[in-house]
Amino acid sequence: MAQISGIKVERASTGVPKFVTIDLRKHTDFIPLLKEKGVEIDESVKWTAKMKRSLAQAKKGEVYIRNLEDVLNV
Repeated sequence: MAQISGIKVERASTGVPKFVTIDLRKHTDFIPLLKEKGVEIDESVKWTAKMKRSLAQAKKGEVYIRNLEDVLNV
């Protein structure tokens, strides 16, 4: 069987194919198929502790509304 660039088949000790690694930069046509199967392609947002604290304060109503001119005239 010919090998395809960007696709690697890993086999078990018995020789049965077990895993496939696909380089999605080379094979972008697989992305819609993976999304259809429920795979999350986009990286999730990693919130920092400071951002989590800000979101919690916003939920509590501890939000200060400022005018842009007030912020720039410091």
